[in-house]
Amino acid sequence: MLLSNVTFFDADIKAEHVNAASSGELKSILNSIVRKHGRNQFYMTKVTGIMPSILVRSELEQKEPYKPLNDALKTDQREFTYSDLNGTIVALYCPDYMDGLNTAGWHLHFLSDDGTRGGHVLDLKVRDCVLELDIISEFAMVVPNRDSFNSKSLATDMKKEIEQV
Repeated sequence: MLLSNVTFFDADIKAEHVNAASSGELKSILNSIVRKHGRNQFYMTKVTGIMPSILVRSELEQKEPYKPLNDALKTDQREFTYSDLNGTIVALYCPDYMDGLNTAGWHLHFLSDDGTRGGHVLDLKVRDCVLELDIISEFAMVVPNRDSFNSKSLATDMKKEIEQV
């Protein structure tokens, strides 16, 4: 099953010279903006600039039958630490009421300017970055119409597995 979030990015909010010593600190900065502009909206965010340090993970390519992500991460996750890279962090914020349909809160990915390094952000330091947020007030959801989706039980409570991820 493929899940993606796609938008045409149009910055509504911009801040320059942003610094954060950790992913937690960056999320705190982002959360303060969310509280000001509306915690029940979606936000797509770009953070561009210097990453003195960034820890990311990536999984090996998966083949059918696909393992649940929490199982794949146990054996197929690879972590990479990079230093002094220029790049872009792309982050999606889903409001709390979306929990269960998507993961509530922030989800961050990184890509270096040269396109050769990146992954899901586990921790970071950013220096002198530009932060842009696009407030997303509507979304459309498309579900696949194929047997592998239609026959799958999606009523299972996955909270424990999501927390592991």
